[in-house]
Amino acid sequence: MVEYAERHEGWMGYAKLAAEATGEHGSALWEENTRINRKLFRESGKRWAAELEDAHKGKTCVMIGASPALANQLDELRELQHDKDFVLFAISCNVKYLLDSGIKPDYVITVDPHHSQGDFFDGLDMALTKDITLIANVFAYPQMLEIWQGPLRWLALASDIEPWMTRLQKWYRPVNGIGKLFPALSSQYNIGIAIAILIFGCGVIIFVGNELSYKDKKTTYYVDRTDEKDEYKREPAVDIYGGVVYTSRMLFTLKIVSEWFIGQMAEAAWFFNCTEAGIFGVSKSGNEPNIWQLTLKNGVAQAKQIMRAGQPFLSETRSIDVVHPNRTARLGDIVYD
Repeated sequence: MVEYAERHEGWMGYAKLAAEATGEHGSALWEENTRINRKLFRESGKRWAAELEDAHKGKTCVMIGASPALANQLDELRELQHDKDFVLFAISCNVKYLLDSGIKPDYVITVDPHHSQGDFFDGLDMALTKDITLIANVFAYPQMLEIWQGPLRWLALASDIEPWMTRLQKWYRPVNGIGKLFPALSSQYNIGIAIAILIFGCGVIIFVGNELSYKDKKTTYYVDRTDEKDEYKREPAVDIYGGVVYTSRMLFTLKIVSEWFIGQMAEAAWFFNCTEAGIFGVSKSGNEPNIWQLTLKNGVAQAKQIMRAGQPFLSETRSIDVVHPNRTARLGDIVYD
């Protein structure tokens, strides 16, 4: 992973600069929302996400993104939501689509402070959220949090922006209930990955709806609607099948950040990209370490095997390096009854 990080040193630097620029541009809004949310924080019992430590230890977390490939996996997710060994973790921009499709996630995360985030809840029957835990950044858009009917858990993310950070740590003392800030990883999806590992204690992470690319120059960013991000400049990239798709600078940065973090967590969990599309976990030189490329059906079966026996099925056609399993694993390689 060190070699991989070195290859992408420029991109990691870009990600850091982008995060700093976002903070500098939006710090006033961050501070305003942090102040407004204090009231709801108190009313909701000051319950931090960190209190969920090891709540799902040894289970599998299914991180559900919002890319178009998600539409192909709804049947499997409908079945999976009833399996208590699997934790379904959604993001604010896909929760309505999931609920409309008959899928109720266990958790939803919201991070962004901008009022445009409220559009994700337009038309959503909020009564359907009463059994879903919302994990909310302390500066997330307040109106979204106020209408949520399920449990609220709070998260304070690390930032270098002052004096807002000083006020945050004063207003929400002790931050995260432990006096430590949680890593900010460029997107709510990436932060959800960190929560699944560092807080929930999940031993397997399955990724779906996480293409980080566009199938062609016309497809949309989200599975169920158009968005301004559809207009971002698209450049060709290698997908998990070795073909050509298109990505943006923003999406590629999110890919690099998540893959870097997974590299740091390589000994903490197994990582299965079951999106069945997109560019996550691959590059021109092949599959990235630590991330298996599997169909969702195979990923679920592998997760069950790991939870049962502590290790995955091995391919009948090739040996898999259990330390860095994805050096030889490819989509569909692992076949079983």
